[in-house]
Amino acid sequence: MSEHDLDLLDDFVFEPSGWDMANDIGILVDPETDREVLDELADAMLVWADEPVLERLTAEALDRIWSTELGAMIRAGLLRLGERAEWTVGVAAALAEFDRNPLGAEVSREVVRHLAMQLGQEDTPFFFCLDCLDDAISEASAEARRALAVRAAVVAVRNAGGRLDGSPAQRAAVRARLGRLGELGSDSLGALAAELRVIAAEPLPALPEDDDVWAVVYERLVADRADLN
Repeated sequence: MSEHDLDLLDDFVFEPSGWDMANDIGILVDPETDREVLDELADAMLVWADEPVLERLTAEALDRIWSTELGAMIRAGLLRLGERAEWTVGVAAALAEFDRNPLGAEVSREVVRHLAMQLGQEDTPFFFCLDCLDDAISEASAEARRALAVRAAVVAVRNAGGRLDGSPAQRAAVRARLGRLGELGSDSLGALAAELRVIAAEPLPALPEDDDVWAVVYERLVADRADLN
């Protein structure tokens, strides 16, 4: 590292972003009460949807989830973060923006996105990576792509409702979730998203034992039950 680079590091002043503030405010999602209003935004966060999509879904979710209590939690969090010496200036600006227009403030939008991210992580097993799956599909042969793409069904285990019977309604709900992920991730996870949209649009196999998507969900449901025992 050159002397010039060291000088630049010495001059660097950390300026927390709205996302930094949302993360450190640390408001936790409640899946029982927040899922209905954050569900689609959670999927958009899960697949790193493009900013225009995120903006639209964030605005819709913010309108639905906003409450006096949430606003008070955000403001209290900002006041707490403002006590950090290196955050003072950035937090002061964020607090002024929040006080002018709580619903329009950047930190409010980022708090809602952070809640949605937490909700998406509720459905994602540890070490499971949709981006890695997309990379693998991008490099795979046409014949191998579907077998890779169906692994994403592990994200939709919740949509099966916890039962092992594999009813048509259960399996259709799983594929509908995959289809939504495919739509939201059409630009960010192109190869995987394309496969998911095909899977969601195809006829539902008549029997669960002939459904490769259901096989992934079933395996995870059985494993989860074993973990509980």
